[in-house]
Amino acid sequence: MTAWVATPVITLKTNVMKIPSTELLGLLTKQAGPAHPQAVKLKNITRVGGREVARRNELKCMKAVIQFGHLRICEMARAVWPQARYGEQVARRTVARMVEQGLLLERRNALGSRSLCVTRGGATWLNARGIEAQHTLDLSSVSGSTFFHRTLATRYLIERQAEGFQVAGEYQLLRRKIPFPIDGMVKTLRKLPDGAVWQRKPDGTVAVEWVEQEAAAKAMKELERCLRAAEYVGQALDVDKKYCLAGLVFVFDQELNHARRILLAANSRWGHLSQSERAALERRVTLVAVELRDPLVWAHHSVTTLHEYRQRRV
Repeated sequence: MTAWVATPVITLKTNVMKIPSTELLGLLTKQAGPAHPQAVKLKNITRVGGREVARRNELKCMKAVIQFGHLRICEMARAVWPQARYGEQVARRTVARMVEQGLLLERRNALGSRSLCVTRGGATWLNARGIEAQHTLDLSSVSGSTFFHRTLATRYLIERQAEGFQVAGEYQLLRRKIPFPIDGMVKTLRKLPDGAVWQRKPDGTVAVEWVEQEAAAKAMKELERCLRAAEYVGQALDVDKKYCLAGLVFVFDQELNHARRILLAANSRWGHLSQSERAALERRVTLVAVELRDPLVWAHHSVTTLHEYRQRRV
Protein backbone atom coordinates (compact mmCIF):
# COMPACT_ATOMS: atom_id res chain seq x y z
CA MET A 1 0.00 0.00 0.00
CA THR A 2 1.40 3.27 -1.00
CA ALA A 3 1.63 5.95 1.65
CA TRP A 4 1.01 9.55 0.71
CA VAL A 5 3.28 12.08 2.33
CA ALA A 6 2.07 15.67 2.59
CA THR A 7 4.69 18.14 1.52
CA PRO A 8 4.59 21.71 2.77
CA VAL A 9 3.72 24.44 0.24
CA ILE A 10 6.09 27.32 0.39
CA THR A 11 4.67 30.71 -0.81
CA LEU A 12 7.18 33.29 -2.06
CA LYS A 13 6.20 36.93 -1.85
CA THR A 14 7.76 39.20 -4.46
CA ASN A 15 7.68 42.96 -4.59
CA VAL A 16 6.11 44.03 -7.90
CA MET A 17 7.18 47.52 -9.03
CA LYS A 18 4.24 49.48 -10.41
CA ILE A 19 5.02 51.77 -13.38
CA PRO A 20 2.66 54.69 -14.04
CA SER A 21 0.76 54.36 -17.30
CA THR A 22 1.91 57.82 -18.38
CA GLU A 23 5.51 56.58 -18.53
CA LEU A 24 4.46 53.78 -20.85
CA LEU A 25 3.05 56.27 -23.40
CA GLY A 26 4.77 55.61 -26.67
CA LEU A 27 5.73 52.05 -25.69
CA LEU A 28 2.28 50.49 -25.54
CA THR A 29 0.33 53.06 -27.53
CA LYS A 30 1.01 55.25 -30.58
CA GLN A 31 1.66 58.85 -29.76
CA ALA A 32 -0.86 61.41 -31.00
CA GLY A 33 1.82 63.79 -32.27
CA PRO A 34 5.32 63.48 -33.75
CA ALA A 35 8.24 63.06 -31.37
CA HIS A 36 10.24 65.89 -32.95
CA PRO A 37 8.92 69.39 -33.66
CA GLN A 38 10.95 69.51 -36.87
CA ALA A 39 8.70 66.85 -38.35
CA VAL A 40 5.80 69.33 -38.25
CA LYS A 41 7.77 71.98 -40.08
CA LEU A 42 8.92 69.58 -42.78
CA LYS A 43 5.38 68.38 -43.42
CA ASN A 44 4.03 71.94 -43.67
CA ILE A 45 6.57 73.05 -46.27
CA THR A 46 4.87 73.32 -49.66
CA ARG A 47 7.17 72.84 -52.58
CA VAL A 48 6.48 75.07 -55.58
CA GLY A 49 6.82 73.23 -58.84
CA GLY A 50 8.68 74.55 -61.85
CA ARG A 51 5.50 75.17 -63.78
CA GLU A 52 4.06 77.30 -60.97
CA VAL A 53 7.30 79.34 -60.77
CA ALA A 54 7.10 79.90 -64.53
CA ARG A 55 3.51 81.15 -64.26
CA ARG A 56 4.44 83.55 -61.49
CA ASN A 57 7.37 84.90 -63.51
CA GLU A 58 5.14 85.39 -66.54
CA LEU A 59 2.66 87.40 -64.48
CA LYS A 60 5.47 89.59 -63.08
CA CYS A 61 6.77 90.26 -66.59
CA MET A 62 3.33 91.20 -67.88
CA LYS A 63 2.80 93.57 -64.96
CA ALA A 64 6.16 95.21 -65.63
CA VAL A 65 5.39 95.86 -69.31
CA ILE A 66 1.89 97.18 -68.65
CA GLN A 67 3.30 99.44 -65.93
CA PHE A 68 5.66 101.27 -68.29
CA GLY A 69 4.10 100.61 -71.70
CA HIS A 70 7.14 98.94 -73.26
CA LEU A 71 10.43 97.49 -72.00
CA ARG A 72 13.63 96.03 -73.37
CA ILE A 73 15.07 92.82 -71.94
CA CYS A 74 17.60 94.72 -69.77
CA GLU A 75 14.87 96.82 -68.14
CA MET A 76 12.66 93.75 -67.76
CA ALA A 77 15.43 91.87 -65.95
CA ARG A 78 16.05 94.74 -63.54
CA ALA A 79 12.34 95.19 -62.83
CA VAL A 80 11.46 91.52 -62.24
CA TRP A 81 14.75 90.01 -61.04
CA PRO A 82 16.63 92.96 -59.47
CA GLN A 83 18.97 90.77 -57.39
CA ALA A 84 19.56 87.96 -59.87
CA ARG A 85 23.09 87.48 -61.15
CA TYR A 86 21.85 86.23 -64.53
CA GLY A 87 18.61 88.19 -64.66
CA GLU A 88 18.79 88.90 -68.38
CA GLN A 89 19.18 85.21 -69.23
CA VAL A 90 16.12 84.33 -67.13
CA ALA A 91 14.22 87.24 -68.69
CA ARG A 92 15.04 86.07 -72.23
CA ARG A 93 13.78 82.54 -71.54
CA THR A 94 10.59 83.80 -69.92
CA VAL A 95 9.89 86.37 -72.63
CA ALA A 96 10.47 83.78 -75.38
CA ARG A 97 7.62 81.68 -73.97
CA MET A 98 5.33 84.69 -73.69
CA VAL A 99 6.03 85.85 -77.25
CA GLU A 100 5.30 82.32 -78.45
CA GLN A 101 2.00 82.39 -76.51
CA GLY A 102 1.08 85.71 -78.14
CA LEU A 103 1.05 87.69 -74.87
CA LEU A 104 3.95 89.97 -75.81
CA LEU A 105 5.21 91.29 -79.13
CA GLU A 106 8.76 92.35 -79.94
CA ARG A 107 8.82 95.66 -81.82
CA ARG A 108 11.83 97.29 -83.41
CA ASN A 109 12.68 100.41 -81.40
CA ALA A 110 14.49 103.64 -82.27
CA LEU A 111 17.88 102.09 -81.45
CA GLY A 112 17.34 99.19 -83.83
CA SER A 113 16.97 96.66 -81.00
CA ARG A 114 13.75 95.13 -79.68
CA SER A 115 11.19 96.40 -77.19
CA LEU A 116 8.39 94.33 -75.69
CA CYS A 117 4.76 95.45 -75.93
CA VAL A 118 1.55 93.91 -74.61
CA THR A 119 -0.62 92.42 -77.36
CA ARG A 120 -4.41 92.40 -77.46
CA GLY A 121 -4.31 88.82 -76.28
CA GLY A 122 -1.93 89.82 -73.50
CA ALA A 123 -4.30 92.57 -72.36
CA THR A 124 -7.15 90.03 -72.25
CA TRP A 125 -4.89 87.66 -70.28
CA LEU A 126 -4.20 90.39 -67.70
CA ASN A 127 -7.84 91.45 -67.46
CA ALA A 128 -8.81 87.84 -66.76
CA ARG A 129 -6.47 87.99 -63.76
CA GLY A 130 -8.01 91.15 -62.36
CA ILE A 131 -5.43 93.58 -63.79
CA GLU A 132 -6.89 96.36 -65.92
CA ALA A 133 -4.91 96.58 -69.13
CA GLN A 134 -4.96 97.63 -72.77
CA HIS A 135 -2.60 96.62 -75.53
CA THR A 136 0.47 98.82 -76.01
CA LEU A 137 1.12 98.06 -79.68
CA ASP A 138 0.48 101.62 -80.87
CA LEU A 139 2.83 103.57 -78.58
CA SER A 140 4.83 106.07 -80.60
CA SER A 141 7.59 106.19 -77.98
CA VAL A 142 8.88 102.80 -79.15
CA SER A 143 10.18 103.82 -82.56
CA GLY A 144 9.80 107.59 -82.29
CA SER A 145 12.16 110.36 -81.21
CA THR A 146 11.08 110.14 -77.56
CA PHE A 147 12.41 106.59 -77.13
CA PHE A 148 15.67 107.70 -75.45
CA HIS A 149 13.77 110.08 -73.19
CA ARG A 150 11.14 107.52 -72.13
CA THR A 151 13.59 104.63 -71.70
CA LEU A 152 16.03 106.54 -69.48
CA ALA A 153 13.16 107.75 -67.28
CA THR A 154 11.80 104.21 -67.09
CA ARG A 155 15.14 102.79 -66.00
CA TYR A 156 15.50 105.40 -63.25
CA LEU A 157 12.02 104.55 -61.96
CA ILE A 158 12.88 100.84 -61.97
CA GLU A 159 16.00 101.60 -59.93
CA ARG A 160 13.87 103.42 -57.34
CA GLN A 161 11.34 100.60 -57.37
CA ALA A 162 14.12 98.12 -56.59
CA GLU A 163 14.88 100.25 -53.51
CA GLY A 164 11.33 99.77 -52.23
CA PHE A 165 9.60 102.90 -53.57
CA GLN A 166 6.39 102.96 -55.57
CA VAL A 167 6.72 104.51 -59.01
CA ALA A 168 4.74 105.53 -62.07
CA GLY A 169 6.07 106.45 -65.48
CA GLU A 170 4.61 108.70 -68.13
CA TYR A 171 2.47 105.83 -69.47
CA GLN A 172 0.56 105.53 -66.18
CA LEU A 173 0.55 109.26 -65.46
CA LEU A 174 -1.13 110.03 -68.78
CA ARG A 175 -3.85 107.53 -67.91
CA ARG A 176 -4.01 108.72 -64.27
CA LYS A 177 -3.36 105.19 -62.98
CA ILE A 178 -1.94 106.42 -59.70
CA PRO A 179 -3.43 106.62 -56.18
CA PHE A 180 -3.32 110.43 -55.96
CA PRO A 181 -4.52 113.33 -58.14
CA ILE A 182 -2.01 115.37 -60.15
CA ASP A 183 -4.29 117.52 -62.30
CA GLY A 184 -4.02 120.54 -59.99
CA MET A 185 -0.21 120.46 -59.92
CA VAL A 186 0.01 119.78 -63.66
CA LYS A 187 -2.22 122.78 -64.32
CA THR A 188 -0.15 124.96 -61.99
CA LEU A 189 3.18 123.91 -63.51
CA ARG A 190 1.74 123.60 -67.03
CA LYS A 191 3.67 120.37 -67.48
CA LEU A 192 3.16 116.65 -66.89
CA PRO A 193 6.16 115.08 -65.16
CA ASP A 194 8.09 112.22 -66.72
CA GLY A 195 7.57 110.12 -63.61
CA ALA A 196 6.55 110.05 -59.97
CA VAL A 197 8.10 108.28 -56.99
CA TRP A 198 6.37 107.96 -53.65
CA GLN A 199 6.67 106.29 -50.25
CA ARG A 200 4.64 106.32 -47.05
CA LYS A 201 6.21 108.12 -44.08
CA PRO A 202 5.93 107.06 -40.40
CA ASP A 203 3.23 109.69 -39.78
CA GLY A 204 0.99 108.08 -42.42
CA THR A 205 1.40 110.74 -45.10
CA VAL A 206 2.96 109.93 -48.46
CA ALA A 207 5.92 111.86 -49.89
CA VAL A 208 5.79 112.26 -53.68
CA GLU A 209 8.77 113.20 -55.85
CA TRP A 210 8.32 114.84 -59.26
CA VAL A 211 10.69 113.36 -61.87
CA GLU A 212 11.97 115.20 -64.94
CA GLN A 213 14.17 113.46 -67.49
CA GLU A 214 16.54 115.66 -69.49
CA ALA A 215 17.53 114.27 -72.88
CA ALA A 216 18.01 117.10 -75.38
CA ALA A 217 18.95 120.47 -73.96
CA LYS A 218 15.82 122.39 -72.97
CA ALA A 219 15.38 126.11 -73.43
CA MET A 220 16.20 128.09 -70.30
CA LYS A 221 12.57 129.18 -69.83
CA GLU A 222 11.41 125.58 -69.96
CA LEU A 223 13.97 124.58 -67.32
CA GLU A 224 12.75 127.43 -65.13
CA ARG A 225 9.20 126.13 -65.50
CA CYS A 226 10.37 122.69 -64.36
CA LEU A 227 12.11 124.26 -61.35
CA ARG A 228 8.82 125.79 -60.23
CA ALA A 229 7.93 122.37 -58.77
CA ALA A 230 10.51 122.96 -56.02
CA GLU A 231 8.54 126.02 -54.92
CA TYR A 232 5.50 123.82 -54.16
CA VAL A 233 7.28 121.24 -52.02
CA GLY A 234 5.16 120.54 -48.94
CA GLN A 235 1.90 121.28 -50.73
CA ALA A 236 -0.79 118.60 -50.60
CA LEU A 237 -1.83 116.96 -53.85
CA ASP A 238 -5.17 115.67 -52.56
CA VAL A 239 -8.06 117.08 -50.54
CA ASP A 240 -7.30 114.88 -47.52
CA LYS A 241 -3.69 116.13 -47.50
CA LYS A 242 -2.42 112.57 -47.46
CA TYR A 243 -0.10 112.93 -50.48
CA CYS A 244 2.37 115.83 -50.45
CA LEU A 245 4.95 116.98 -52.96
CA ALA A 246 8.37 116.22 -51.44
CA GLY A 247 10.92 117.15 -54.09
CA LEU A 248 11.99 117.52 -57.70
CA VAL A 249 14.36 115.08 -59.43
CA PHE A 250 16.27 115.69 -62.68
CA VAL A 251 17.64 112.58 -64.44
CA PHE A 252 20.15 113.02 -67.29
CA ASP A 253 23.13 111.59 -69.14
CA GLN A 254 26.22 112.79 -67.25
CA GLU A 255 28.09 113.49 -70.50
CA LEU A 256 25.59 116.16 -71.58
CA ASN A 257 26.32 118.52 -68.67
CA HIS A 258 22.68 119.23 -67.88
CA ALA A 259 23.57 120.03 -64.26
CA ARG A 260 25.24 123.25 -65.32
CA ARG A 261 22.22 124.35 -67.35
CA ILE A 262 19.86 123.55 -64.47
CA LEU A 263 22.03 125.66 -62.15
CA LEU A 264 21.94 128.57 -64.62
CA ALA A 265 18.14 128.29 -64.77
CA ALA A 266 18.01 128.32 -60.97
CA ASN A 267 20.16 131.46 -60.90
CA SER A 268 17.78 133.13 -63.33
CA ARG A 269 14.64 132.17 -61.43
CA TRP A 270 15.83 132.50 -57.81
CA GLY A 271 18.67 134.98 -58.15
CA HIS A 272 16.66 137.76 -56.48
CA LEU A 273 16.14 135.72 -53.29
CA SER A 274 18.35 135.75 -50.23
CA GLN A 275 21.13 133.19 -49.99
CA SER A 276 19.29 131.15 -47.36
CA GLU A 277 16.05 131.11 -49.37
CA ARG A 278 17.88 130.08 -52.51
CA ALA A 279 19.76 127.34 -50.65
CA ALA A 280 16.49 125.96 -49.23
CA LEU A 281 14.97 125.73 -52.70
CA GLU A 282 18.11 124.17 -54.20
CA ARG A 283 18.10 121.44 -51.54
CA ARG A 284 14.69 120.37 -52.81
CA VAL A 285 16.16 119.64 -56.25
CA THR A 286 17.98 116.33 -56.78
CA LEU A 287 20.35 115.75 -59.70
CA VAL A 288 20.82 112.18 -60.92
CA ALA A 289 23.74 111.94 -63.37
CA VAL A 290 23.72 108.63 -65.23
CA GLU A 291 26.71 106.91 -66.78
CA LEU A 292 25.52 105.16 -69.93
CA ARG A 293 27.07 102.56 -72.19
CA ASP A 294 26.02 101.79 -75.73
CA PRO A 295 23.35 100.99 -76.64
CA LEU A 296 21.61 103.00 -73.91
CA VAL A 297 22.68 100.68 -71.08
CA TRP A 298 22.51 102.00 -67.50
CA ALA A 299 25.97 101.48 -65.95
CA HIS A 300 26.09 103.71 -62.88
CA HIS A 301 24.56 106.87 -61.44
CA SER A 302 25.43 109.53 -58.89
CA VAL A 303 23.00 111.55 -56.78
CA THR A 304 23.45 115.06 -55.41
CA THR A 305 21.32 118.07 -54.63
CA LEU A 306 21.47 121.24 -56.70
CA HIS A 307 22.81 123.09 -53.65
CA GLU A 308 25.65 120.57 -53.21
CA TYR A 309 26.48 120.91 -56.89
CA ARG A 310 26.70 124.70 -56.51
CA GLN A 311 28.97 124.34 -53.47
CA ARG A 312 31.38 122.14 -55.39
CA ARG A 313 31.60 124.69 -58.19
CA VAL A 314 32.45 127.56 -55.85
